[in-house]
Amino acid sequence: MTAALIDQAHAKLRGMETQAGNASWPALDPLPEVSTPTPAPYPFHGLGKVLGEAAEAIARDVQAPDALAGGSVLAAAALAAQAHADIEMPHGDVVPLSLFVITAALSGDRKTGTDKVACGPIEDVRKTQAREHSQALRLYAADKAASRKGDVPEPPPPAQSLTIGKGTTEGLHTMLKGQSHVGLFTGEGGELLGGHSLRDDRKAAGLSWYLKAWGGETLDDLTRGAGLSLLPGRRVSLHALVQPVLMRTLLADPLATGQGLLARCLIAEPQSLAGTRRFNGARPAESDAVRRYHEVMQKLLAKVPRTHEGGDGHELNPRRLTFTPDAAALWIAFYNQVEEQQRPGGELAGARAFASKAAEHAARVAGVITLLGDCDAPEVCVKTMTGAIEVITFYTGEHLRLTGASIEFQRLSQLQALSAWFREQHGLVKAADLLQRTPRNVRVLKADGIKRLTDELAQRGYIRTRGSDWEVRRDVHH
Repeated sequence: MTAALIDQAHAKLRGMETQAGNASWPALDPLPEVSTPTPAPYPFHGLGKVLGEAAEAIARDVQAPDALAGGSVLAAAALAAQAHADIEMPHGDVVPLSLFVITAALSGDRKTGTDKVACGPIEDVRKTQAREHSQALRLYAADKAASRKGDVPEPPPPAQSLTIGKGTTEGLHTMLKGQSHVGLFTGEGGELLGGHSLRDDRKAAGLSWYLKAWGGETLDDLTRGAGLSLLPGRRVSLHALVQPVLMRTLLADPLATGQGLLARCLIAEPQSLAGTRRFNGARPAESDAVRRYHEVMQKLLAKVPRTHEGGDGHELNPRRLTFTPDAAALWIAFYNQVEEQQRPGGELAGARAFASKAAEHAARVAGVITLLGDCDAPEVCVKTMTGAIEVITFYTGEHLRLTGASIEFQRLSQLQALSAWFREQHGLVKAADLLQRTPRNVRVLKADGIKRLTDELAQRGYIRTRGSDWEVRRDVHH
């Protein structure tokens, strides 16, 4: 039988099935389109005078989405501050000022332009480090050439970099043997979040390393060749700009959610400004607000951090920031409010993992704002605490909005993929084929998950049972 005759036979069969079955199909309930609620405005004023005015100026002059500018400035400030102080919360826990900030934006939303201004002082430090390392290598080569036979060779000077955009957790661990802190900063978040350390077969170990780094815990590594390596007193901040599709994948990842990475991240996905950005002639790095911010950042980045006298030379010994009594009372009220909202049926019941850390996030942000206002300040004041709570309230709303939207997006994507696959099949579809031949994002759900999808497709009128098989509605056009 030729291919043409086969196609004709299948077409005839589908026509017979349609004529025989359409009369008894229920009214079709079409699959809905994915929609995401509108984000709240970014609270620039909550970042304090230095950071808030700079972020607002960058958003205005670069014509970038508000949360993109706010997140970039906040992450840069955390990197500059994390080596110099920790924050002591009212219940006695002492935590780093490190922050993990992930912002989703489409190509063309000026992620690079925003980061170029927000992270300008950081890039200047990186360039200086690269030049100093090149000079050190030249001196090392000269010394090696002048050495005599029998001299014990010195190891080459290690490279240092204030930020790194792509690397394995093992590589970062090795890097932190030679420096006190680092920022995982990338405008291409897929390189970091989809990199070697977060692939399926290594994801659990990679996530565990990030959790320890966020908490300021001792970083450890054990290999057969190098043996045990312990690195206390290191600090790590993260700033990743990602495509929205990658954000949705991350938010729907049960391992990233279950192990707690997402609870430690300040996430946002602002609306695009594309189509509204007429030429304004602004020079973003030259506004007064950005100049002040750059001066403060340069001063803090040039400040030599305190280290433990008995350590390895890179083990940080940051001073402790505390709260004024009024700031502590406000923090406690925020802590209690967020806790109450996590009750079953409460406003934050759907985001308990993040909400349970919201008060700590607020303390960290307050500490960062404090150091950028005065690098020698001993306490967080009530005004700064108020602003930090506003910032974290924004990120809590974004977490709740995007997590819910991402779970719904994933569910609808799976439904649409399964519905399309059903329509591609000829005749009745055997139940066994659902476990073996459906698209991968459906197949990974296993039997129980696939059953939930088929139940919904059946309720919506796309498919129905015929004995132990499935009959597909053929008059659906997408």
